[in-house]
Amino acid sequence: MKLRWLAAGMFATVVGLAAGLAVGDDDHEPRGGWFGKLAAPADITPVDNPLYAAECGSCHFAYQPGLLPERSWRKLMSNLGDHFGENAELSPETQQLLTEYLVGNAGEQDPGKIARGLMRSIPPAAAPERITETAYFIRKHDELPRRVWRDNPKVGSMSNCSACHTGADNGDFDEDRVRIPGFGRWED
Repeated sequence: MKLRWLAAGMFATVVGLAAGLAVGDDDHEPRGGWFGKLAAPADITPVDNPLYAAECGSCHFAYQPGLLPERSWRKLMSNLGDHFGENAELSPETQQLLTEYLVGNAGEQDPGKIARGLMRSIPPAAAPERITETAYFIRKHDELPRRVWRDNPKVGSMSNCSACHTGADNGDFDEDRVRIPGFGRWED
């Protein structure tokens, strides 16, 4: 009888821990206490392609592929001659390698909570080219006055992720670690 109660108690504990790990939201709250925090995936999978980091990161923040859906990356990579007003053309081989990397690691593939939130916020037929124009991004940044980003020469644009998100390169966009240049830690 004691063995049956012990087994039932262990089963309940395992189920409870598993449920705690699965619970969470996109507001960076720890999932399932410290157990969930240990098992939580990165906010978004970091860039792990040196060619992409070198080619794209030489001009701007090397955005994680999980920040946009596959259809957006295909659209962006098909028109590098006019990449937000700049000519970013690459050799056909390099363009193909980077497109494959971006598409293979796009938001639909990324297990991180930011990627999941972004994908839920983008209509199925939409192919946004700017992360900053997605509903998820706008909701997460709507409380920021222009003076802390647009009028701030150390930030300048919402697309300059790493200016405020100190762990952006590693896929860490935790709002508790946001440090706005000239303003410090930001509180909602």
